[in-house]
Amino acid sequence: MPYLVVREPGQVSYTLPLREGLRLGRSEQNDVVLDDHQVSRFHARFTRLEQGWLVEDLGSTHGTLVNTVRITTHLLNAGDRIQAGNTLLAFREDGEPELVHQQATAAFAPLRHDSDRRLELVYELSRAAFGLADRDELLGRMLQSILDALGCERALVGLAEPGARGFRRVARTRAGVPGADDIAVSRTLLEAVTVRREGVIFHNTGERGAPKTLVREGILTAMAVPLQAGSLLLGFLYVDARQRPALFTPQDLDFLLALGHLAAAALESAQRYRQMEALAEALGPGGPASELIGASEPMQRLKIQIQKYGASTAHVLIQGESGTGKELVARTLHSVSPRAAGPFVALNCAAIPESMVESELFGHEKGAYTGAAAKKRGKFALADGGTLFLDEIGDLHLAAQAKVLRALQEGEIHPLGAEKPVHVSVRVVSATHKDLSEEIAHKRFREDLYYRLNVVELSVPPLRERGDDIELLARALLRAAASGMGKRELEFTPAALAALKAHSWPGNVRELRNEMERAAIEAELPIVDLYHLSARIQKGRQGAPGAAREGMSLVERYAALEPMERQLVEEALKAASGNLSEAARQLGITRVMIKRRIDRFGLGFRDE
Repeated sequence: MPYLVVREPGQVSYTLPLREGLRLGRSEQNDVVLDDHQVSRFHARFTRLEQGWLVEDLGSTHGTLVNTVRITTHLLNAGDRIQAGNTLLAFREDGEPELVHQQATAAFAPLRHDSDRRLELVYELSRAAFGLADRDELLGRMLQSILDALGCERALVGLAEPGARGFRRVARTRAGVPGADDIAVSRTLLEAVTVRREGVIFHNTGERGAPKTLVREGILTAMAVPLQAGSLLLGFLYVDARQRPALFTPQDLDFLLALGHLAAAALESAQRYRQMEALAEALGPGGPASELIGASEPMQRLKIQIQKYGASTAHVLIQGESGTGKELVARTLHSVSPRAAGPFVALNCAAIPESMVESELFGHEKGAYTGAAAKKRGKFALADGGTLFLDEIGDLHLAAQAKVLRALQEGEIHPLGAEKPVHVSVRVVSATHKDLSEEIAHKRFREDLYYRLNVVELSVPPLRERGDDIELLARALLRAAASGMGKRELEFTPAALAALKAHSWPGNVRELRNEMERAAIEAELPIVDLYHLSARIQKGRQGAPGAAREGMSLVERYAALEPMERQLVEEALKAASGNLSEAARQLGITRVMIKRRIDRFGLGFRDE
């Protein structure tokens, strides 16, 4: 179906189908009214011939140009550019456009609201746009204002959510019920606003070739504009009416476009603010990265990399020894990424049987194999719109590697037993303690998958290379373990602390966490000494230079604790104003235990 793309100075371009006798000019009696003093009252007309479409100048003052040449009549070819005054019209025949854009005359569709009211609405929304923290509240206000200003029946915003398929919808209607899922938006309209980034008006003319969606849904007139901030497409804004035809005019489209620009700027600003807030929260105290404790140079470098790559959605490969906290790094990356609102799904590739890997990753249909009693969603499907963490990716067998590569390349997976593939949008963060270059050399890992996964590479340092971070981590982990057992905060003796620093920690942070949980169980008083630590830690310390003092017998070392233990009991009794139960609670011991120590130290305290 041939059509024209109309571009007026300072206006949003629109398209309209050609029909026999279509006439354009400055007069309101034309089919297309052009508000241009260089356009005659009746300027040009289009006629359908057997050979094609003919454009005819109607004796205009300034003439009609086709491809910059003035004409009287001209048989049009696809791509010809027609000029009437300052307005350009492009003739096209490619495809059957579902968009029907038509500029209505002032008599047919008068402005329903004066310009002052519209300016007032823009001003009100601009104030609300940068003052409301709730995005849906902002969009709700904007849509309600559009209903009032344009007199339309339904208004809808479609938001492009990072990592998700389709658009998240927010809607308002005259009836006050959102009904976003009930509003059908033309596929061709979506292509116009989200691919070509054009603002469009289209009408259901009732003639053959009218837009199918409009006819099916009983929509008489509709309009849409992209929500675009710079080159970033955030979604689209759509309005329609089912009561009266030719409701919207190009001036209405300009107004909607202005609101679209305002909304896009506010949404983009809010999105940046949320990302910065999420990053600060994740990297600050108590955030998802709070366990990334350490001031050593390797940890500072890692935190800078997390902050740098956090806003990205690129796949990440995390290298590091077992127990260094690779999953914690992955969770932190997810929490500061645009996909933070989506799911975080983890799978240890080394912990599942080879025969079950594909089912775990991609899922299966009921009856896909013996024992598949019900349909199961795989990890890729569960992580759709979010992040999938594949730990120990180096242990994934080659057949599964090929399917992971396809999922990353095509954005789709094929569950076992399914007839059709399933589209997914997943950011993969993988981790391994293996040297994948060596695995590739021995044909145990696919090189093409390696380059897909390794868009960004992070290295988590082993604990032995983190210096004073060992003490910081030990204190934090001991505090957490004691709190989980209902004990008060524990403190290390110098001997215990020296032993912790001297150990090589082959199990890294995982080994240190286990050691601190053991120490919290062993310690009766709020003190962790060398003998509370495991034998391997004590052995390492006893073999270290300058460890003669810590080589005393258990009896000698226990006796050396008596002065400090007595002082702590006295302080607790004083703080509790002599209340024995309260003093015992503060020390993290029982009432019987504190009574024994009072008697042993001869404190002369009487239990009333």
